[in-house]
Amino acid sequence: MKLILTYIRKHLGIFLLSTFFLASEALCDLLQPTFMSYIVDDGVRNADIGRILFYGLIMTGIALCGAFCAVMRNRFASRTSQTVGKELRRDMYRSVQRLSMENIDRLQPASIITRITNDVTQVQEFINSMMRMMVKAPLTCIGAIVLITIQTPVQAPVIVAIVFAAALLIFGNMKIAYPRFGRVQSKLDRLNGVTREYLSAVRVVKAFRAEKEEAKKFEEASFEMLDEQSEPEDRKNAAPLVRPRGDIELRHVSFCYLPGQPVLKDISVKIPAGTQTAIVGTTGSGKTTVINLLTRFYDVSEGCIFLDGHDLRDYRMEDLREAFGVVLQDTALFAATVSENICYGHPEAGQEQIRQAAKTAGADGFIERLPQGYHTVLEQGGMELSQGERQLLTIARAVLADAPILILDEATSSVDTVTEQRIRRALLEICKDRTSVIIAHRLSTIRDSDLILLLENGEIAEQGTHEELMNLDGRYAQMYKMQTGTYEKAAKAAEREGA
Repeated sequence: MKLILTYIRKHLGIFLLSTFFLASEALCDLLQPTFMSYIVDDGVRNADIGRILFYGLIMTGIALCGAFCAVMRNRFASRTSQTVGKELRRDMYRSVQRLSMENIDRLQPASIITRITNDVTQVQEFINSMMRMMVKAPLTCIGAIVLITIQTPVQAPVIVAIVFAAALLIFGNMKIAYPRFGRVQSKLDRLNGVTREYLSAVRVVKAFRAEKEEAKKFEEASFEMLDEQSEPEDRKNAAPLVRPRGDIELRHVSFCYLPGQPVLKDISVKIPAGTQTAIVGTTGSGKTTVINLLTRFYDVSEGCIFLDGHDLRDYRMEDLREAFGVVLQDTALFAATVSENICYGHPEAGQEQIRQAAKTAGADGFIERLPQGYHTVLEQGGMELSQGERQLLTIARAVLADAPILILDEATSSVDTVTEQRIRRALLEICKDRTSVIIAHRLSTIRDSDLILLLENGEIAEQGTHEELMNLDGRYAQMYKMQTGTYEKAAKAAEREGA
């Protein structure tokens, strides 16, 4: 309630106007039965047609006045609620953008969407109903009691008893209904989650003929956002960061998503500027967590990460994010033109810059074959493009950003071998003279890296160049041989030697 009043105070003039017209509407409603009693008592009883017409005209005028007040009240109340709703959605969206990754991981997308859409709609409806509940209803009730008491004092005790009974009913209703609103909200979140899950996996659902099961789940499923923890804030005297060299050092870094459950344990490594470092390991080994810490989606639990000799937390967050170009496995494309997708985050870029970025990324060829070239409007997610084409567009976006440090999170893991070669060529081009950190699934793509880190259970198990790790003949060598098809031959040769 306090939050809603904060927004209403910004538009107090309009709110007070709607309140004035609402009070006037209530007064008109109260006057009607009074003049109706005059018609009966003075006109009908005495058969005085003049009195009946006189009071009838007054009642007509009051009705017209009440109708006018109702229209004006509705107009100003709607303007208040719509304006408050618009500002609340805007602030909630900004709040979502500032949310820490911890809260984004905890709050499911369905819940966030519900907060921004349904919850704000409920607030708008509440503002409208609040005026009726807090202004018109009390005025009408109090006015009616006063009029009845004045005209028929003998009925006063009956009125008091009725009001007391009504108050008890209202209080009981609120006591019962309020906890249920929370359960309804949770079920609505689940409903949105089921819908989103179905739409994202509709081909799988249909392929396995699971429509009935999904329908059952849907039937079953049938303003904390602004208070959630934001991203890590800048320190008081945070320094600006302008085009860093790209020297990175992780010094005794540990990290836990949940207390007492470390994901990274005492990681220490130096990444010189302009070099390429690859991070490999099995699922859950901590590879993506390293990326989350480098970009300050999360802050370290222990230890420090240094960039050009300074703690990451000493830099302004906006400048730090500007220093990193990111290409993720999950390609994020929007319902916009190809050009707008490439220059996302850099809307000031000219068409020639966009074309050059696409050429560098190896995307220019297929873009030109699209119906309207760079002006082709893509579907959300770029679903009309192949996985490789979508990935090339995200690489073009990173090229245009021209960040001194490049993060590649398994950018080639979901494409075929031919497309992988195209993407590798594009990545080699944009990694020149940049510090790059690559999370790789296919080890053949990172053979030329200056340093390879093998993570196991959140710790560095092996590190070195490809040749050094192959000569070590440890876990990395086994993984590489398995992927390249030579592991089985090596195993058989070892068996023969043992025999």
